Amino acid sequence: MQREHLSLVDVSEDRQEGDTRITKTYQVTQVYYQEYEASCLQKCSNGIIRVLEGTFYRIGLHVARHPYLVILVCLLVCGLCGLGLLKFEQTSDDAKLWVPVNSRVLPEKAWMENHFPEQFRYTSVIITASNILTPAVLNSMYDMYLKSSMMYVEGNTNLEGLCVKVGQSCNVQSILELWNNNGTIIRKLTMNDVLHTVNSGVKYSPVYGTEWSFSQQLGGIRRDRYGNIIGASAASMLWVLHKDPQKELSALDWEKQMISMATTSRPYIDKSYIYATRTFDDEGYGAVNADTTLLTLGFIIVFIFIILVLGRLNLVENKLYVSLAGIFSIGLAIVFSYGLAMAFGFLFGPIHNLMPFLLLGIGVDDMFVIVSAWNNLSDTERVLPLDRKMALTLKHAGVSITVTSITDIVAFGIGGSTVIPALSAFCAYAALGILALYLLVATFFVAVLTLDERRISDTRNSVLFCYKHKQYVPNACSQKDLIGTFLKDVYSPTLMKKYCKVAVAITTVVLASVNTWSFTKLRQDFDLYDYLPRDSYATEFVQTQMKYFPDRGFGASIYCGDLDYFADQAAILKMYADLNSNAYIQNGSLVFWYPVFLNYLKTTREPLVTQSLHDGFPGSRDQFNSLLLHFLQQREGRSFYHFLKFGNQTIPQVTASYMQFVHAHQSSSAGDIDAMESVRNIVDNARLVNGTCFSYGFKYLNNETNKVLKGELYRNLSLACVCVFLVTLLLIANLWTCILVFTCVLFTVVDVVGTLQFWDVTIDTASSILITLCVGLAVDYSAHVGHMFMTLLGTREERARATLASIGPAVLYGGLSTFLAFVLLANSRSYGFILFFRVFMTVVIFGLFHGLVYLPVILTWVGPAPYPSRVPQRSGTEQAEPVQRENGFGGQKVAILSKRRTVSTQADLGYPCGHCRCECHCGVHAQMEPQQQQQLQGIKSSGLDTSSPDTCSLQYNDVSACIVLRDADCATSQSLIGTQVCDHGTAGIQDAASRHGCVLCTVQCARQHLDEVMTHLGSGKIGLVTGSIPMAMPLDHQHS
Repeated sequence: MQREHLSLVDVSEDRQEGDTRITKTYQVTQVYYQEYEASCLQKCSNGIIRVLEGTFYRIGLHVARHPYLVILVCLLVCGLCGLGLLKFEQTSDDAKLWVPVNSRVLPEKAWMENHFPEQFRYTSVIITASNILTPAVLNSMYDMYLKSSMMYVEGNTNLEGLCVKVGQSCNVQSILELWNNNGTIIRKLTMNDVLHTVNSGVKYSPVYGTEWSFSQQLGGIRRDRYGNIIGASAASMLWVLHKDPQKELSALDWEKQMISMATTSRPYIDKSYIYATRTFDDEGYGAVNADTTLLTLGFIIVFIFIILVLGRLNLVENKLYVSLAGIFSIGLAIVFSYGLAMAFGFLFGPIHNLMPFLLLGIGVDDMFVIVSAWNNLSDTERVLPLDRKMALTLKHAGVSITVTSITDIVAFGIGGSTVIPALSAFCAYAALGILALYLLVATFFVAVLTLDERRISDTRNSVLFCYKHKQYVPNACSQKDLIGTFLKDVYSPTLMKKYCKVAVAITTVVLASVNTWSFTKLRQDFDLYDYLPRDSYATEFVQTQMKYFPDRGFGASIYCGDLDYFADQAAILKMYADLNSNAYIQNGSLVFWYPVFLNYLKTTREPLVTQSLHDGFPGSRDQFNSLLLHFLQQREGRSFYHFLKFGNQTIPQVTASYMQFVHAHQSSSAGDIDAMESVRNIVDNARLVNGTCFSYGFKYLNNETNKVLKGELYRNLSLACVCVFLVTLLLIANLWTCILVFTCVLFTVVDVVGTLQFWDVTIDTASSILITLCVGLAVDYSAHVGHMFMTLLGTREERARATLASIGPAVLYGGLSTFLAFVLLANSRSYGFILFFRVFMTVVIFGLFHGLVYLPVILTWVGPAPYPSRVPQRSGTEQAEPVQRENGFGGQKVAILSKRRTVSTQADLGYPCGHCRCECHCGVHAQMEPQQQQQLQGIKSSGLDTSSPDTCSLQYNDVSACIVLRDADCATSQSLIGTQVCDHGTAGIQDAASRHGCVLCTVQCARQHLDEVMTHLGSGKIGLVTGSIPMAMPLDHQHS
């Protein structure tokens, strides 16, 4: 840590030239620096960064020296991990994917499947007309009924061989039941006949004996002032088929023909709408499969973009194979993560198909950062051997990609602790994939980049690399970095203007405020029908059902096992009455065999029945079971046969049974959950003597997920944000910078979620996963900028502009590549793909805004000082503008160091050993008058410690100050920078360092301050030179 103190001091110079005495007076600023001990956090971070930089340097050195071996090892390791794919099995069971593992619905579902496995397929048709209750429309409906019976399908079978039968009739539910589905009667109906039958008070179906409800069959019912039905706008027809795996192809074919028939216009019918069991697979998943080509095209677009960005558009410097290696690295990461996760038993679901796009967005960013670091090597570093340059590239980029990769891994690792299996497994796959990609980019990609640089140095063709160009000169246009130039010369100067900064601050606050408000309005809701294409016949059916049958919700059942129906009559009837009056159950939808059986016992006149009754009820348990079996064989009871399971006793007893009902439609998932819990409370609190009952429906699986989904989302977001902050704090090692980076992540997530709410996106399983991904993606845009800002010197504004110029292109390219991968999904027919596009588009837009607009502006206002190791350690004075001129000589800016001190700084160039340190001073000579020479001391000694192959030390001792003058005071131009004073000589130092595989400590110190000197010289000023001056640098470079 440093703290500086400024004071003004007058300095005068007198010199005699012939008969003229010249006096020059300057007013200088004396600068004192006081050093403090580094904080615990800085010490910890410095240690981590030192280890990371040293490790990445050694990795880069090894990879560059053995690229083929590294590529082979990467392929071998990923191939071995990919053996886990032999256990590949995609899970499509919603219960295993989305239901929390500790939910009560899972054992209830298992019981249901064991006793009453799902055995039906449904095809529902809604018919609309100005008035359904006319003979013409009823005859047209009967024509549909007949045609459905006469359609022959694969296996030479028809409806008779596929349908569920009640007695001898197929279970086809419609208003035609009132006339026994009898064509002879229906063909002769008149308007009066229709209205008379409809208003005759029918309570049970004449065909199936089940309870009858007009609200189930008719929609848009119109009544006269006396309450009589006089018309209806819609009618429902339902076909019930067996779900037999052996006849599945025939059933699918029959449903396909039914869909064709229903979507064809018919006389007297305005329009008919259909939804079959196969519909969602055809329309929902069909849209996804149809739009998969858009994703493939997206990958191709990204590949082309990478080629354009990574290389230059000429025959030699184009990086076609590097781009291919980048895409291939993503493929290897997928093989690694999929294989390893499957080997450990993690489930694989449809949502895991998002993984390639997640890795594409993260992996491409890392590649751009590495190539950017390669392109930003200094002139001093570019003259080094290729292996050293690649080591330095990875060292510079390694910490940055480590920050983003580790935060992503930790964020997804936290997500893996969720109770939702699919989300937990996805996070596990993602964490492994990002880890693999992190390692592959640092090894496999760098190895290919090394080979490509060898090719470029040999001027070999970028496609036909066997062909070598002779005297090749690249075209001038290909040498221009348009994006980098724009960011450096146009964008960053404009952004740094005061009015732009204020506009950015206002925009950020407005966006955050509006989207925070929108965030609070985010609803939790899941509607499976949202995933149907908007132009699908299935969507039209759903919309029509909502219009004419708004109370029709989802179906469910009450299952009972080992219940004593003889002894528990009162409790069973009480439960039935409570269910029948429950507001969450649609009127007339409850179908229970028990009250129908009791009504049969009371109304029948069969001697076999009446002689077994005592006060209208069987006298014993055996009589109850015998009469129940008899009832199920009668017209009134045969439709209930599949509702019961019997044991193997002499007189079979009921071991399991269920009743059906339909929940009233609810406007949200929260309402569905309330409906489920209401029914559960009635059943759970029924005072049954023996046995148990529970409520279960397929929608209950979604309800159980929705119960915890919102809390899990907020939990995962909170924990991921905390972990991102802690990891960035540890690796960036500056609390204030981490807070600013964290605000970028937080604002990005809030803006994304708030914008999604404006699109009417709700919290469901898909959106929850995508929103969780936002944290991992958002941190990439800001962490690179924050870390780069901490490594640069200068004023806050200078550092912000330099940050945009150096890392800005890589961040921008990463965002654009992610956007291009999904831009074609904007016109997808699939809601899932549209949601995917919206989430990633908003992440890119808001992530780039906060990373490249908001953060640089904030850093210019409140940005922290650079890392202590980056700050040149100095003590002295800086001269202000000259205050006096005499005899035509203008005073120049002078720097005088007034205090002798020793500096120890960590070299920016690493060593294979990673332990090199240098103690260095500035030591620039200038011939001056004795008054000034008294303030200087020459370099007394210099030495090179070559005792250890792991450590090299270059020491400049007893050096106090330096002055650089661009004036007549300098005797020779050679004295401007310095002279060779090392005992070993320039070549000696280089040779000694080379023998131990080391690069001189002083090179980086010299590079920094030489650039500073050259900058001031170019502007006509003399700059302060501090730190170390490289005695091993060639003099022609020093005076360039």
